[in-house]
Amino acid sequence: MEVILILSAVTADGEIIIPAQYPRIFLDKLKTSKKFSCIQCNEQVILKNGLIKIPHFAHIRNISCTTAFSEGESEDHLNGKLHLYEFFQKHSSPVQLEAYLPSLHQRPDLYVQSEPYPIAIEFQCSQIPITAIQQRTEGYIAKQIIPIWILRTPTTSEFPLQEIGTMQLSAYRQQFFYSTPNGKIIITYCPHSKNFHYISNLMHVKANNYIVKVKKLSMEKQSWPFAIIKRNSWEEFQKYLNIYKHHRFKQIDNLFFFNRKGIQSPFLQICYRWRIHPKNLPMFIGIPTKHASIFSKHAVEWQIQFIDYLYKLDLSLQQADTRHCESFLFYRNNLTSKPSAQHIKAIESYLYLLQHCLISSDNVIYASKINYSSMTQLLYSEFLAN
Repeated sequence: MEVILILSAVTADGEIIIPAQYPRIFLDKLKTSKKFSCIQCNEQVILKNGLIKIPHFAHIRNISCTTAFSEGESEDHLNGKLHLYEFFQKHSSPVQLEAYLPSLHQRPDLYVQSEPYPIAIEFQCSQIPITAIQQRTEGYIAKQIIPIWILRTPTTSEFPLQEIGTMQLSAYRQQFFYSTPNGKIIITYCPHSKNFHYISNLMHVKANNYIVKVKKLSMEKQSWPFAIIKRNSWEEFQKYLNIYKHHRFKQIDNLFFFNRKGIQSPFLQICYRWRIHPKNLPMFIGIPTKHASIFSKHAVEWQIQFIDYLYKLDLSLQQADTRHCESFLFYRNNLTSKPSAQHIKAIESYLYLLQHCLISSDNVIYASKINYSSMTQLLYSEFLAN
């Protein structure tokens, strides 16, 4: 039989005991004088207070608890949710550890009584299916419970070297975005260092590679409600653009020197047809527009294809509109059904920037002149709006 570890249980008198909050001498006496039961299924559990693991209860997994305990309990997970529980107690917030919610058959790590809605805190240390995350989140929201997912902090090597830099955010990690008044963030916590890390202000580069801002905050300095990260300043945004430009040139080099498709590469074919060296492409091809993360490829690849599409239609930038954004997606991807709204928004956002920053048009669109100062201001405004 499979044993699961839990941090709290109830005595026959109805008293909830969290053994990690008591001295080991007291727990030794408690083991001989009390019997404990699982709060959810009422099955007997055994108090464990050895010298290696955090004091806990051992529980034989049974059918009635299977859905609530959906993953194993690592030492990090046990310590992390205990730290968070003590954090909420310190901030005088009514909180339950491992509370069972019968209507959802779910047992969040922490359940915080808050106004206007209660909050379910999930401290996630192990990788679970994305569908499980989505189902839990939807379940909480359906019951008017606000879910907040906190990830186990990644290894130091996965973070940028500086506060602002690039980071890989897998599809799995992207499930843990938490909405704040200043945009979406991912909150992580490390039980060893007792530090939170806020990953915020994302700018998509390509695939799962993003430019991010990472702020560290100790448990002692953390507030409740959780601290809100400020939006990037103009100076910080300039750092983002410099990093983005570096990756743009790097991507162009890769496409030019190491392209496996060779002359079959759509990117190189366009450059050859335009009679322009890839390194001499105008800077308005390959810019970090809003909604660009919907494309896995770097913006320089799909944006050059869009400009070339308009060129083939003999259209100027002023003549292009939403219809051409949509028809481009049909043309580019050989679609037989309507492209997604997000793909269309990404193209529209790019066209909007070009049209509003155009100084002079040219029959050869890539030779048009763009006001880059205005474009940077618009990019900053869109970035803040994400």
